[in-house]
Amino acid sequence: MLSRDVPALIQFGKYGFCGCIALLLHSLIVYSLGLTINPAIGDYIPRELKEANSMRNNSIAFFPSNIAAYLLNATFVFTPGRHSKRKEVTLFFFISALSFLAGHLTIWAIFRSTDTNHYPGSYQENIEHFVNLGFVISSVLVNFVCRKFIVFQR
Repeated sequence: MLSRDVPALIQFGKYGFCGCIALLLHSLIVYSLGLTINPAIGDYIPRELKEANSMRNNSIAFFPSNIAAYLLNATFVFTPGRHSKRKEVTLFFFISALSFLAGHLTIWAIFRSTDTNHYPGSYQENIEHFVNLGFVISSVLVNFVCRKFIVFQR
């Protein structure tokens, strides 16, 4: 299982596991900031502030979670060597930035497409959790294929 030379399904599973670790780090940062420094979680926070701080908190979490993702992917999932180390890291972060942009567009789209006049107990009350999930899903959809076929050899 530690070998990089495994069937694609196992490789995707390892990628998913490493991604879960990076996601855990990302979420820990986003929710820690959202509960403290940049409030974005809770009924008492105005919707506009939730949107702005959700984007801000995800931006702050981008670099530490992507450093973890790169190190885990390069060590356990993909075979480095297609490019120089500098180009590999640059491509990895460039692709991450593209998926990050897709995530931000998802946050924006969810806030724009949902009702501002929500009733107590509706999903609107906890929209910050939906936008964070949307951010993650839109990012993951881009990353595996790009990393597998553009950044790394396998």
